Amino acid sequence: MNARGALRGSQAGLIRGCCLGLLVLAALAIFAAVEGFRALADPNLGDLPAGAAHGSSVAVIAGALAGDAATQLLTGEHAAVTLSEQDLTVIAVARNPSPDRFRDPQVRIRNGLVVVTGQSSVGPFGVTPVARTQLTFDNSSGTPQITAQVVSFAVGQLDLPLWLATRLDPRASASINLTNLFASNPALKLLAQAMECVTIHPDGVHVGFHRPGVVADSSRCG
Repeated sequence: MNARGALRGSQAGLIRGCCLGLLVLAALAIFAAVEGFRALADPNLGDLPAGAAHGSSVAVIAGALAGDAATQLLTGEHAAVTLSEQDLTVIAVARNPSPDRFRDPQVRIRNGLVVVTGQSSVGPFGVTPVARTQLTFDNSSGTPQITAQVVSFAVGQLDLPLWLATRLDPRASASINLTNLFASNPALKLLAQAMECVTIHPDGVHVGFHRPGVVADSSRCG
């Protein structure tokens, strides 16, 4: 191959390399734009938090639940109360650990999980963080505990890996700390010692209790 042919070959290779690089950059730009739109989009969680509202503050909700459970236990061995989406939203607002970063929290029940959303900002853009949380009831130590754990995290419609979410997590699990709710009312705190089950249903979180001396029955939250 003569020098001119070699030059043309190197130029063609350079052009192909440049075009490939431009294509890669264009593809990355399109991917970033699509993912950006997903992050800025509404998470499509449906209706606003619903269900029976037991009060406009944590103290009022706790008192209402204590009264409801106590009334049931006067006539039966077991009792079950329900924390609605509206109740959980009031609790999330009151317990919000980062009100400057995670504004106007709302709580919904979706697909067997407690879904906590809020309003936040990334630079000049407003976004909606979404934390899907599961509740676990444990009485193995003799002291009933309800643990909230975030199982998935998203911004708008863009799912994030958990390792990244831990840096952005608005600590939704802290905002729906039901153990603190039961400790906020003397009667409810006493009832919490006889808690027997916690389950998530479409109408809210069901919490069951039993009379002292009565065997716990986890099916009471069904």
